[in-house]
Amino acid sequence: MTIRDVEVVIDRRTQSVSQTGFGTPLILASTKDHPFTTYSTIEALSADFDESTGIYKRANRIFSQNPRPEKIAVLGVAYDSETADPTAFTTTLNDNAQKDFYFLFCEVETQAVVQELSGWAEANKKLYFFNSDDPSIHGTLQSDYTVAALHTDAESYLAEGWVGVCAPQDPGSITWKFKTITGITEADYSASEIDEIVEDGGNTYIRQGGVLHTYDGRTTSGEWIDVIRSQHFIEERIKESVFQTLVSAPKVPYDSRGIAMIEVAIESVLKTAFSNGMIAADDDGQALYSVSTPSRNEISSTDRKNRVLPDVTFEFELSGAIHKTKIHGVIRV
Repeated sequence: MTIRDVEVVIDRRTQSVSQTGFGTPLILASTKDHPFTTYSTIEALSADFDESTGIYKRANRIFSQNPRPEKIAVLGVAYDSETADPTAFTTTLNDNAQKDFYFLFCEVETQAVVQELSGWAEANKKLYFFNSDDPSIHGTLQSDYTVAALHTDAESYLAEGWVGVCAPQDPGSITWKFKTITGITEADYSASEIDEIVEDGGNTYIRQGGVLHTYDGRTTSGEWIDVIRSQHFIEERIKESVFQTLVSAPKVPYDSRGIAMIEVAIESVLKTAFSNGMIAADDDGQALYSVSTPSRNEISSTDRKNRVLPDVTFEFELSGAIHKTKIHGVIRV
């Protein structure tokens, strides 16, 4: 017989906040209109773009890497480079801005399109990669969000292969320099051209000590790619973590208990960032970050009335990466 005198009610509190992805590449196709579609294998993509197409070749460069992303996305815009307006791409991107992707490529890589997509990436905090064989094409871009992959064979798709290798790795866990890419040969630039490329915030593919690898790992502003990706990761994860705290509790009280809940939400992200290698450690192996929150009596009555918690701050020291060394030795007799 069913028990009649004991009532059990289980309240499911399993709501979670969706997380921004930092590993999915999107390729913009130019040969036809095509809805935002994800593919997990090159075979699946070949049903929509055959082996003769640029999209197939770019996607295949990504899928040929080890490790590689679990999936890529393709979005298509019928585009005639002779007559079309580059804003056709950004208009379509705006219509799909909420889709899950972080790395951006485009089948068309003319100066006008590169300039247009560079601006869009900066406004939307995506990383835009493009290929070129012109060692000076990137000199005027100066963007934290645009990466120039320069190779004497632009159609070897250095950019796609590079993202293919690095995208699966956690933000902050790698440097983008010294990466060997399957299917890419050494770029045939002179030493002076390589110096010029790097000085202007570009990247290429060289051989040192018998090893082929990417060089130098920067955006066109000169900032390191891993720093920008780490910054985006921490920004988004803190937003998500704090919002999750706000929506999952019956309420977050406006007192020391509630303020501590917000602090814990922020610190949880910084702990993950430390584990991923973004944040440096001190000599004792402790993470170099801090979170600061005001006490209730330090907050104005206006902010308390409006239910706004102001003046929450955090800081941390980037772990960075060693790219060069200077070594001095002495020989004695």
